[in-house]
Amino acid sequence: MNIAIFTDTFLPQINGVVPATINLAKGLAERGHKIYIICPKLKKIEKEIEFPNIEIIRMNSIPAYFYEDFRFTSPLSLRLYNLMKKEKIDIIHFQTPMPLGFQAIIMSKLLKVPLVGTFNTFFSDPQYLQHIRMNLKLMEITALTYAKIFYNQCDLITSPSQSTKEILIKNKFKKPIKVISYCVDFSIFNKSNSKKIKNMYNKNGKLILYVGRISYEKNLLYLLDCINIVLKKIPKTKMLIVGDGPQIKEIKEKIKTLNISDRVIFTGMISHEELAKSSIFNACDVFVTASKTETFGLTTLEAQINGLPGVAINAKGTEDIIKNGINGYLVKEGDKEKFAERVIELLTQPSSYKKMQKNAKKIAEEYSIKEVIQIWEEEYKKLIQN
Repeated sequence: MNIAIFTDTFLPQINGVVPATINLAKGLAERGHKIYIICPKLKKIEKEIEFPNIEIIRMNSIPAYFYEDFRFTSPLSLRLYNLMKKEKIDIIHFQTPMPLGFQAIIMSKLLKVPLVGTFNTFFSDPQYLQHIRMNLKLMEITALTYAKIFYNQCDLITSPSQSTKEILIKNKFKKPIKVISYCVDFSIFNKSNSKKIKNMYNKNGKLILYVGRISYEKNLLYLLDCINIVLKKIPKTKMLIVGDGPQIKEIKEKIKTLNISDRVIFTGMISHEELAKSSIFNACDVFVTASKTETFGLTTLEAQINGLPGVAINAKGTEDIIKNGINGYLVKEGDKEKFAERVIELLTQPSSYKKMQKNAKKIAEEYSIKEVIQIWEEEYKKLIQN
């Protein structure tokens, strides 16, 4: 098959959609399919991804004011249309409901090929709208209506988790919806430097890990309140924050107010490839997240792959990965004491921890790239044959 994947977010940007797109493209390419990734052109690209059967097509773009790293592209390109027609694209798949997603819709209609849209982000949630200072109920309704109109142009909507699918159905997305989770290439993770990393960050104590954007939708102010309780009760423990984002100044001020600046370590932004090779996951003891807006939670899964039990708010997306009491804990939102208690339990009860560590690795196996790519391949073929 010749498959065109449109995404408004791609390397060198760092977020969950980027590795999800790369893993999908590589998995399909390894099975002999030709993949075209259509994404924004950026000035700071040092080296383009190179992989057999994958071609990256960059479209001219300009910065968007409302979200760091996001770019606007033209919603239509005659050059791209001619290329898609020449290469005889069999199916079009978009990852984002933005300008390139709109272009994917137009291309599918002009070329008369099936269209797949993956719902990757609850951008209508208040936490996302807070970035543009428009976290109002009216804007939530407007954004959700926009999403429905956009995704209802598809022949198939895919969701990375069952909880996300249920929300889409509840909100009356009309087209067929299938759950196809993100896939992960387990072979990219290196564990050989874990002792070195552990000694570097906290040689004589435990490490709590957070990986992700430092932004409103990740609910980090709440998370820090929870972790502050842990740090008071287990003095030698430290928290490692991997990431960067528009809320970094506010988060650092919060840490200073809590008087835990010497207990929280920022690594800054680390690319997905570098993070996988760094052994950071394996050097830490517990993964934490307080996000309420996930469609899946890729970093949570990657922690599980590395045997890192998680503690999270019981919310959409995350609940599909963390099974309460089996490979981690889910805690009701608002109960900061319980959240801290669960983290402390994992840090201080070795027998319980080892059991969850084993379960984490076992459950993560169902997300291997081989298993998930086969599902994508079957769904694409069904649409093309109809």
